[in-house]
Amino acid sequence: MGRLLCIEITEIVMTPYYRLACDEDAHILAPKMRKQDVEEVKASSGLEPLEALLFSMQLSDEVYAIIAGDEEVIGLFGVTPTEDPIVGCPWLLASDRLPEVSREFIPQSLEWVNQINKKYPILRNYVDARNRIAIRWLGYLGFTFINLIEDYGKGRMPFYEFVRIEA
Repeated sequence: MGRLLCIEITEIVMTPYYRLACDEDAHILAPKMRKQDVEEVKASSGLEPLEALLFSMQLSDEVYAIIAGDEEVIGLFGVTPTEDPIVGCPWLLASDRLPEVSREFIPQSLEWVNQINKKYPILRNYVDARNRIAIRWLGYLGFTFINLIEDYGKGRMPFYEFVRIEA
């Protein structure tokens, strides 16, 4: 009787990338948004994940989907213009898979922030004070936390205001 060769196939890890997003991406991401993003959206706006994603996409001039190596949508991000043409409001909402690609995504996100900061010399937004991972990532990206608002948004929760000013 012949021997059956067993070949172990390891997972092929491809570099994550981002591309322009479409509404379908929001429908894919919404049910798998990470808990801290769902809580942040609920506390700030009172919106459910899909509503928050579609609303953010509608307000933004460009929105990108983060695509994992297996072609799964694992995040959406963009920048929303404000009444002041030099101020943009950056945002990111993701699934629990984002940390899997953080080694590749963090430098890519820094490159994007550097580029968008040329279009909007002031980038400003708010982050839930409970969201330690997002706070650490924002610090890496060069944002400064300028204010703690104890009762921010619909949920009246503590949020940090953060800003990045192009030098």
